Amino acid sequence: MPPLPPAPPRIASTVDLARYLGISEWTVSRAINGHPEVKAATRERILQAMEEVGFRPNPVARGLNGKAMGVVGVCFGDPRNAVMIEKIASLDRFLHAYQLRGVLSISHRDEASEGRILSDFRHMRVDGVVLIQSFLGAKALSRLSDGMRCVHVDPAEPELFPSVTMDRGAAMRLIVDHLVGLGHRSFALLGFGPTSAVRWNGVRSALAAHGLDPDRSLETFELEQAGHESFVEGVELAGRLARRLKAKGKKAAKRPTAVIALNDRIAIGAIQTLVRGGIAVPRDLSVVGFDDLDIGSHLLPTLTTINQQPEMLMQRVGELLLGVLGKPAGSSRKRLHVEPRLMVRESTGPASRS
Repeated sequence: MPPLPPAPPRIASTVDLARYLGISEWTVSRAINGHPEVKAATRERILQAMEEVGFRPNPVARGLNGKAMGVVGVCFGDPRNAVMIEKIASLDRFLHAYQLRGVLSISHRDEASEGRILSDFRHMRVDGVVLIQSFLGAKALSRLSDGMRCVHVDPAEPELFPSVTMDRGAAMRLIVDHLVGLGHRSFALLGFGPTSAVRWNGVRSALAAHGLDPDRSLETFELEQAGHESFVEGVELAGRLARRLKAKGKKAAKRPTAVIALNDRIAIGAIQTLVRGGIAVPRDLSVVGFDDLDIGSHLLPTLTTINQQPEMLMQRVGELLLGVLGKPAGSSRKRLHVEPRLMVRESTGPASRS
């Protein structure tokens, strides 16, 4: 029987690993933390040795010693949002590429929960924090995050931290420009409310830029409960819209000919309700969504919508995060914007003249 291979040495620290490899602990630490000046061959040798001997750095011990743990706290509000999940997946890929790990926590849009999450991140001594939206007021957020290195996505208070924003005002201009170009002059907003003030104001500004009076051109159908923005709400809102259209009659001068929905889920629910009620989309009523969910391109009709470019958005977030962590590949910018894209499909068409 051939002799067994020698057992790998017990490696309990980066000092042990450096001694085993015959290199400096400084080189080992820089390789583990993804420092760009470590040669690729050296990094590969170190990572391969870590795999062979089963060594994993202890992030808690590193944090207690005041060293970088390679851990980033990520707080987000609503796990039911498919675009939010796509953003988190994109951020996770970015963190992984730079040997960082994300610790995810969900606030469920609750201020007290978000405050506890930030306190937990502080006690964990995470290296940095990514806030994907925040439902705390400026004072509470500033107090709870004091001393932590934060990056904010779509902030209500952009001056607090480095931030990345998808330009929702620009998104509304793209939608209004498209619809006005098709001859639409009267619009219904589905699902807009206090939490969507930026978009609501964006629609009004875009209409004014076309010489239209927003107060005369818009009808708003608000959600009964903020945060409930699903297919079911789309069905309910479209039912209210259909009743309003029936009451006005087909010949009414200010009868809406286009719908701008808060998101794709509301738009899809609305289309199903409108079509079942005998209102053809887009012949009788054009519909635009927001988020570019995959299902939207497989509907009949396919859905015109806004693509937020979540991959690019989270790439920019990652660059700012590396910047606040002091890593060479990071950005020193304080504010970054990502431009939306209008995906024109079958659910929009020329304004109905009937």
